[in-house]
Amino acid sequence: MPFVLDYVVIITVCFYLSNIGCRFQTLNDFWTCLPHGMVSVPSEWTDSELVMLMESIRLLHAELTQLFKIFSSSFGTLLLVFFVCCIIDIIYVIYLMIKLENVIKHVPLHMLNIQIVVFLMSVILAASWINEKKMKMVSYLRLTPISKLPVEVKLQIKMFLYQITMLESDGISAFGFFNINLNLVVSMAMLLMTGFSTIVQMKNHPIILALVNNTHMYHSIWENVYASNYSKNVTSR
Repeated sequence: MPFVLDYVVIITVCFYLSNIGCRFQTLNDFWTCLPHGMVSVPSEWTDSELVMLMESIRLLHAELTQLFKIFSSSFGTLLLVFFVCCIIDIIYVIYLMIKLENVIKHVPLHMLNIQIVVFLMSVILAASWINEKKMKMVSYLRLTPISKLPVEVKLQIKMFLYQITMLESDGISAFGFFNINLNLVVSMAMLLMTGFSTIVQMKNHPIILALVNNTHMYHSIWENVYASNYSKNVTSR
């Protein structure tokens, strides 16, 4: 299977991101279980129970945000290398599709580009989904009228808003070089255009010529081995 390391990275990263995202979604579901407008209903809720649940949600939100930050720090270097290598792969494969279009006919190079783009978008969409779930709590808090609420409930809402404001910048990033969100798609598109135009301008550079020749030679060897194995199988049958 080609790109085995890429599959391992994608499966691992998406698994952990989905896990964290589902936990944020659970917190949002807990918040929707609170009474409308945070007004305590005597037959169902008391002020102390309401404050206790709000404080638990706030503390769990802080812990999950910290867990998200730890994930970003742990996988930041890996994601940085992964994104850089994928972008270089896309640029080089597009160049090969143009340069060796009449030589490499049996290898679907465009499928490699589609595979890499799917891998990159999987990570970007998973990270953006978590940010959306994490910041969804802000809309709940801002839509809550606090002027007529009890002091304890009002204090919890203010503390929650302050906490989210302080932790708003804690998102997933590639070792601090760039944040992984939907805005990255535009930056990557511009980087791909810049990189491709650069490699076209350097097409006669010895390094570029050596890379293309090595790729052509590797493809020729691979094609000869494949043809030899195929002929042996036909003969044996």
